[in-house]
Amino acid sequence: MNPSLPAGHLPRVLAVVPALLLLLALLVGVPVGPASADADDVTVELVAVAPTVVGPDATQRVTARVTNPGTDPVTGLRAELGVGWRVVSTRADVAAWADGGRGVATGQLDLPLDDLDPGESTEVTFELDVATLQLGADAEWGPREMSVRVTDGSGTVAVLHSFLLYDPDGGTPRAGRTAPDAIGLAVVAPLTGPALDPAAPAEYVDAVADATGAGGTYARLLDAATTGSAALSLAVDPAVVAAAATSTDDTANGWAGRLQRAGGADVAVLPPYDTDLAALAHADVTATDVAATTSLDLVADDWAAPGRWTTSVAWPVGAPDRPTLATAAAAGAQHVVVESGARPTAEGAASAVGTAPAGGRDVPVVVADETLGALVAGTGTGASTTELVQHLLADTAVLAGEQRSPAGDRDVVAAMPRGWAPDVPTFDTVLTTLAAQDWVDVSPFTQVLDAVPGTEYRVERSTVSEAELDPASVADLVTTRTGLASFATVAADPAALTGTADRDLTAPMSIAYRTDPDARATAVGLATAQADQLQDGIDVADRADVTLISDAGNLPVRIRNELPVDATVSVRLTPDDPRLVVETNPTIVVPAGTSRDAEIRVRAIGSGDVTLDVEVLAPSGVAVTDPTELTVKVRAGWETVGTAVLAGGVGLLFVAGIWRTVRRGRSDRRTTGEQVTEAAVPTGPQHTLPTDDDLPEDRAP
Repeated sequence: MNPSLPAGHLPRVLAVVPALLLLLALLVGVPVGPASADADDVTVELVAVAPTVVGPDATQRVTARVTNPGTDPVTGLRAELGVGWRVVSTRADVAAWADGGRGVATGQLDLPLDDLDPGESTEVTFELDVATLQLGADAEWGPREMSVRVTDGSGTVAVLHSFLLYDPDGGTPRAGRTAPDAIGLAVVAPLTGPALDPAAPAEYVDAVADATGAGGTYARLLDAATTGSAALSLAVDPAVVAAAATSTDDTANGWAGRLQRAGGADVAVLPPYDTDLAALAHADVTATDVAATTSLDLVADDWAAPGRWTTSVAWPVGAPDRPTLATAAAAGAQHVVVESGARPTAEGAASAVGTAPAGGRDVPVVVADETLGALVAGTGTGASTTELVQHLLADTAVLAGEQRSPAGDRDVVAAMPRGWAPDVPTFDTVLTTLAAQDWVDVSPFTQVLDAVPGTEYRVERSTVSEAELDPASVADLVTTRTGLASFATVAADPAALTGTADRDLTAPMSIAYRTDPDARATAVGLATAQADQLQDGIDVADRADVTLISDAGNLPVRIRNELPVDATVSVRLTPDDPRLVVETNPTIVVPAGTSRDAEIRVRAIGSGDVTLDVEVLAPSGVAVTDPTELTVKVRAGWETVGTAVLAGGVGLLFVAGIWRTVRRGRSDRRTTGEQVTEAAVPTGPQHTLPTDDDLPEDRAP
């Protein structure tokens, strides 16, 4: 048996149905009716909402602009203002409503619009008595759904979604007291340079100078960072500032001066040339090489960062993994800006400043709020400034409301994308409006970084982007740079020898090159080739084999220096046979563009042919020439034997001479005294030679 209603009850039930339907409409809003055929030809945008926050007795003024961008006139238009009574309590609900996925709010006011010819616009202003919403003083503080729907005779032609901010104490001395505690909000933008081509470095300087001119990206960023009370913070590539400060362009010089001026922009410092830390991480580069590749020494010597720029940050692209965070820490970054991909380990409201485990340590991170960043940047939306402001007010109000939990004070960071060029008046309007609210405390980025890390985050173990420079090329650049640094110690001033080689070897690892892989590959090849050519500036002159005939002596090794600076090198010989001992490893200075012999003292222990490896070393201990060999024919004792033979020969000749002389003195053919007398008897006339007694002077007078 089916149950039945008592007589007279059915009319009462039917009378309640309309009221229930009305209540349901108030709760969920009214669905948008089917759009007319001309829906794409009419647009509606929010022009103004005043006051920003309303109380129970306030009047909310909402101005919208309706435009006909089509080619045909539009007639019979009407505009309806809708407002919901239920608070929007989650960020997901804020986003869903702003994206237009929930129809329209409950209609409150309906006004006719002027007919619109093609290209014409008209504005409509609603004045809503908030009391008609019947929210009352006990209603919850926070944002409510608000919509403006434009219709013609056939249905809805355009809809916009926005928010009304309600304070039950608004308009009274207690205004704002029911609002949650303020969240700290910092807005920061990266100021990074273009890709530097080692073949045309002047183009980099020119591009920087152009960006500092009127309307240029750098000029607009600096204006946004120094305009108004809620200014933008900047994460600056020091190479850009150095290029502008040392440029011959007066505008660039002036821009650099403004940026570096005390009391000006809030600045954190990035690694020079905006090095792609993810590429370094995935190439397994050592911590020492990471530090060298991201050092401020890469920046021009005639520029130095202001002393107050003491905050260093790393800013990887996208969602960094654990190796990237560890590499950022090795680069000396005090904090790592994480654009996306970080997950808090605990439930509840998360603060931007926290830590994430990576590389065996807790790395300080600053996790950006993607929603706030997109809204402030205005990317991906066609919304008007007022729509952006209302969306931001609603989103930050919900964020502040989440802070009522035991999580405590909360800071959020809105990170702008690389290459962002703000519309300065719009940006100033947005941030000034936010800063004026009780639930938002707009602060400098470097001040937010001073907060105690309040949230532990997790990132992926490994995430590699196809846009990164491949590990082999990264390793080639880093190895070449390390080798060049060791080679350059031959010079009294290594930096004077290497010049811009370090910069050129770092530039291809810039994030800016991610969008041009072909140019990046060319830059890698050119930079490494130039470094290799520089390291070919010292060599060992070829020479014939050397014969060593003594027990000890000096072996000359000729060193050629084709470098533009004097080179200090040590020469080391390593024999392949113990019969030759090397006693010295001399250090010599070879003047630029000349050759000089290094005299190495050696000692022979035995005879034979010995091959010596010749090494020419920089003061750092690395070899600065290709491997070469020297052959020495060791004839130990030849000098002694030769001397002995010569001395023996001379002695024999001397003895032989004496013997011959003696032998001649004893010959049988030698004449005697008698034989001489006989032979001396004259046979002819005789002439007697006077004797000494017959000399006249000896005669007596």
